Amino acid sequence: MKPRATGTRRPRKTRFSVTFSEGASRALITVGGIGTIAAVALIFVFLLWVVVPLFTAPTVEAAERLSAGSLEAPRAVLIDEYQLLASTLDADGTLRTFDFASGEKIGERKPLEQRPSAVSLSPEGRDFAAGFEDGSVRIGRFGYRSYFPPEAELAPELRAIEDGVVVRYEDGVLQRVQDGALRFQGIDVELSDPLSMRKSTPIERIAHTARDDGMVLCVWTDGGLIFVETEERTNFLTGEVVLDLSETELAYEPDPSRGTPDYLLLVGRGDNVLLLWEDGRLERVDVRDPESASVVEVVDVVPADGEVVTALSFLIGKSTLVVGDSTGAVRSWFRIKPEAAGTPDGTVFVPAHRFGSTGSAVTALAPSPRSRLISVGREDGTVQIYQATTEALLVELEVGPDAIRALSMSPKEDGLCVLTAADEVMRWDMDPRHPEADLTALFAPVWYEGYEQPAHVWQSESGTDEFEPKLGFLPLIYGTLKATLYSMLFGAPLALFAALYTSEFLSRRLRTPIKSIIEMMASLPSVVLGFLAALVIAPVAQTVVPATLVSFVTLPLALLLGAYLWQLLPQRLSIRWSGWQRLCCMGLALPVGVLSALALGPWVEGLLFAGNIELWLDGQRGNGVGGWLILLLPLCALLWTLFGGRALGPWMRRRSANWSRHQCAVLDIAKFGVGIAASIGVALLVSSLLDGAGYDPRGSYVGTYVQRNALIVGFVMGFAIIPIIYTLAEDALSSVPEHLRLASLGAGATPWQTAVRVIVPTAMSGLFSAVMIGLGRAVGETMIVLMATGNTPVMDMNIFNGFRTLSANIAVELPEAVQNSTHYRALFLAALVLFAMTFTLNTLAELVRLRFRKRAVQL
Repeated sequence: MKPRATGTRRPRKTRFSVTFSEGASRALITVGGIGTIAAVALIFVFLLWVVVPLFTAPTVEAAERLSAGSLEAPRAVLIDEYQLLASTLDADGTLRTFDFASGEKIGERKPLEQRPSAVSLSPEGRDFAAGFEDGSVRIGRFGYRSYFPPEAELAPELRAIEDGVVVRYEDGVLQRVQDGALRFQGIDVELSDPLSMRKSTPIERIAHTARDDGMVLCVWTDGGLIFVETEERTNFLTGEVVLDLSETELAYEPDPSRGTPDYLLLVGRGDNVLLLWEDGRLERVDVRDPESASVVEVVDVVPADGEVVTALSFLIGKSTLVVGDSTGAVRSWFRIKPEAAGTPDGTVFVPAHRFGSTGSAVTALAPSPRSRLISVGREDGTVQIYQATTEALLVELEVGPDAIRALSMSPKEDGLCVLTAADEVMRWDMDPRHPEADLTALFAPVWYEGYEQPAHVWQSESGTDEFEPKLGFLPLIYGTLKATLYSMLFGAPLALFAALYTSEFLSRRLRTPIKSIIEMMASLPSVVLGFLAALVIAPVAQTVVPATLVSFVTLPLALLLGAYLWQLLPQRLSIRWSGWQRLCCMGLALPVGVLSALALGPWVEGLLFAGNIELWLDGQRGNGVGGWLILLLPLCALLWTLFGGRALGPWMRRRSANWSRHQCAVLDIAKFGVGIAASIGVALLVSSLLDGAGYDPRGSYVGTYVQRNALIVGFVMGFAIIPIIYTLAEDALSSVPEHLRLASLGAGATPWQTAVRVIVPTAMSGLFSAVMIGLGRAVGETMIVLMATGNTPVMDMNIFNGFRTLSANIAVELPEAVQNSTHYRALFLAALVLFAMTFTLNTLAELVRLRFRKRAVQL
């Protein structure tokens, strides 16, 4: 109780409303803070939950085993997509089908009436072409047919089948599926009528491949090498499909000492023929024009002496050839197009990948029918499954002591079927998970099919099943950093200098409206800025590229020249006009700089860029002096500024100590002019020396001009981050205690010296925080970079080229990604990488900010 003036005591008690408000506020702030931390943590946990399956190991589980009886030189083993049936194909064309559930043979047929003398199987073992002794050819396809028979037509015991039970029915099996229907699964063979060649000589080797307009064949006979193109033609009267043959006897002269090649292959869509002998000699014949076909390259696919080819197969797409040899080595080969190929067709057959060797001879190879997996069977009874792009070993199985004779992967890639030398057929349930997205593929250079060398590439989708996914993250991370760099180079200096001017030099009456106008810039949606950048700014900038480059010089020069000319005004007048008059003069300097750039642009283009800057950037004309000048001119200007401040400044202050204001202003203008001339002269001299030494900057930070490029993004996204940096920086500068300003001014410092040496160091923690928040805004920007960059995931420092950022990539591809697919999870990994980048940047920024804050406290 405290005595009142009247002598009575007043009770000291806080009102309930105040206590309640304080408690409620504290609770809300606590809940909000904890909720924010929890939300960020949950986002991180969710991203991890989606991404972790990318890196889980594949699983394989033995399922069933059956005896195939006695097989005569089996050529292939097949398995249906539901893994209910297995089929074996013998060298004589006998096709046997087995039921995994009962382990019994449910059918045997011989679709070819006579024994083929040569057989060609597609990589997945479905399509085939058979040649015969009489010179005829038949084309066919193995397949498994499925249909749902009406239950009313089935026997009662079949209608009573329970879910998951498999029973034999006709030449296949019946199974009741999850929706209650009965599904029939059986083998089916489609076979063409015999196709007669012009020469009835025995066919010793045959190869086939499919084109959009028909089948392409190549046969080896005693008469030579014959290239056959087929075209399907439908009789419009009968509806019958007829195959028309077009035969070309290739001008190929075999080496009599080598005899018949052991393997005959057609690459891709049939533009190359490969002749391969057991000792590893491979001859590549260019048949793009069959009339003038010739051997364009000879390579050795088993370089070591004594090795022999024991198995080979194409991967899906028939562009990559996988070769296994007697030492157990497995290599993949494909064609590339280097600049110095040295071959008539400009391509070279190269060994791109080598898979692990166990020392046991390779006896069977089987590619996946839907991805880049390859299964390898060996003489010691082991099986390995590799990812052909990354060379990663996914699965290794010990099947038994008997050699592997044939392999097959199910169409859904969820099963593996193996035929051993003991004529046993075994099946494994398999889940390869996401083998194409391991750490090597994501963050290391990978040698992709058709590329000259390992590279970082992002290309997640294509229009064909043979597409090789390319999930390199470095182009996306590079694009994110590139967008951030150029936008910060443009936006951060403008925002910081604007904040410094507003806080320290602009009159208080104008400070609030100017700050409000700049803050209103933040209200513009990024999609609007991106739209303007893509459809307005980028096309206009392309028509005035030289003027745009010159404007980066003329605009600062116009402002600086205006500042120096302002010093010529009488002191009383300059003080009186320090408000809106000076601001208007600064505004007039901008159009002067723009008009000067437009006027000087064509002259600079003719002088430095050979009259056409786009052709110059593409390397078609001119030398590299102009490119070096773009880089060196700002550096020379910076060096002159440092030299003028450290060396000339003290000398000029001593000499002009007793000069008038007008004389000092004239001296500053003269110094400014000398600095411009010296910077341009030194930059031109160094640029000429570098160009004379053979160094051309084209292809590095400058290069081919693309309309939507980093320069446009830097300007527009810099415009987007200016309000954020400006607002926070101005608040930080304005919050510096007023007594520090007064003390500095009272000690005789000028307003500029006070701003640079007192205010800025004191507010450095706030300024740094403003820059880092702007940096975070630039890193996470989506719509501007999506619409204004061309959205091309390339690793190119060229300021006139586009790029793709992590955020834009997520926005573009996530709506099209199949849920839980490799592509889907890789996009969530991109989000996690972006999360980690911003988290790391913010953490480092906070550490630096705390250091600046400690230094500021000492003031």
